[in-house]
Amino acid sequence: MKTLSAGMITHISGGRTTLAEGLKITRSDGEIYAFTSHDVSDTIAGITYDAFPGLNVSDIVVASGSAVGTLELTTLNDGVIFSNAEIFNGIWRNSLFDLFRYNFENISDGTIPLMSGRFGEVTIKEKHLVIELRDLRQYLQQEVGAASSRTCRYRVGDSRCRIDLLSTDHPYTVAGTLTSVTSNRIFRDSSRAEALDWFGEGSIEFVTGNNAGATFKIKEYAANGTFTLALPAFSTVQVGDTYIAVVGCRRRFDEDCVTKFANELNFGGEPHRKGFNGVIQIP
Repeated sequence: MKTLSAGMITHISGGRTTLAEGLKITRSDGEIYAFTSHDVSDTIAGITYDAFPGLNVSDIVVASGSAVGTLELTTLNDGVIFSNAEIFNGIWRNSLFDLFRYNFENISDGTIPLMSGRFGEVTIKEKHLVIELRDLRQYLQQEVGAASSRTCRYRVGDSRCRIDLLSTDHPYTVAGTLTSVTSNRIFRDSSRAEALDWFGEGSIEFVTGNNAGATFKIKEYAANGTFTLALPAFSTVQVGDTYIAVVGCRRRFDEDCVTKFANELNFGGEPHRKGFNGVIQIP
């Protein structure tokens, strides 16, 4: 149920309204961006809502029940705020948003909440961007519980896996500097001494360089310090780029949980279960 201020109720009841849409975006790195559909910028609750990029929000589709409501944000693709590099590198992935209406003639009237949620798909066109905004009911679409599996269902380092990725006793999370670059997908830190595949299925975040702030999945890791990404970085990777790499886990019982982490008591799978033929066989 929406609760509006007395001033907003009076304004809406008057017939002639001066309403505009406001959109506040909070990225995963904590950066806040705010836009308005008004032709001039406005300040609401200490945040300046910028009119410069141009904000055009489609009709809101309010779904019934637990279905996800969606709408689209269209803004200029001028690279000033939404750069292609940051979009492709996932900087804007899963950003939080709050969409509302407000009276630009009297901002003290408060706001009319419309939708809150996270970013969905981003479509890059020649002159503008189209960003899908998905409301909070998307979480109701996620499955509850887990199916039986031979491999572990947990994510390395989560509350069920219980491995401390920041442990000083193990090189689970390390920092370094690239010493050679083959491509945007393959590069090396010659100072690394971890075993073969130590970072396989792990992640690497660039701290400096053209991809600063972007995190990528590591497909393979060679014992000589060579990283191979699952997908290439969008911006050029260069010698001297600094990074933080997190150990990977391929979710196998013997090779990973026992041998690599000595964490077999927290393995989240059933590696010794019988197959379908074993279950239905005659005693």
